[in-house]
Amino acid sequence: MLKDKLKTALASLNLAQVSDGDYARTGYHLEVAAGPGQMPAVAQAMLDQGCFLESLTAVDLRESFTLVYHFANFAELCRTVVHASLTKETKEAKGAQAPTISRVYPGADWYEREVYDLFGIKFAGHPNLKRLLLPEDADFHPLLKDFGAEPGND
Repeated sequence: MLKDKLKTALASLNLAQVSDGDYARTGYHLEVAAGPGQMPAVAQAMLDQGCFLESLTAVDLRESFTLVYHFANFAELCRTVVHASLTKETKEAKGAQAPTISRVYPGADWYEREVYDLFGIKFAGHPNLKRLLLPEDADFHPLLKDFGAEPGND
């Protein structure tokens, strides 16, 4: 069973969490929590087990960000979610950074550019980290919780 192979492959990475998910409730067979610096190794382990990167996004939790990676497999139904928490160093997220996984999954290039564009999170080592949707000279990130908020009403 792929879920067991993934758990074995991820066990050596000393991750914060690798646990069974409730697929009927959440849509995930495996739930993983990792540090942002561990993501290239997690991505490589997922690729080695034949998984593809389904999506990558972020969540602004006001005090921090969570990067959310979704992996799946064509041969066997096994969906995995990986959460990686990032601290916010400034209100504008200028200090939030994670390493790129685009060397492991070239398709992550687009997702990482989208997350950078909409949240301001940078991906160290990304080959072409520039805005994807907004103008190059945009000085805002529209998916931040405080974007457009009235003072004291965020």
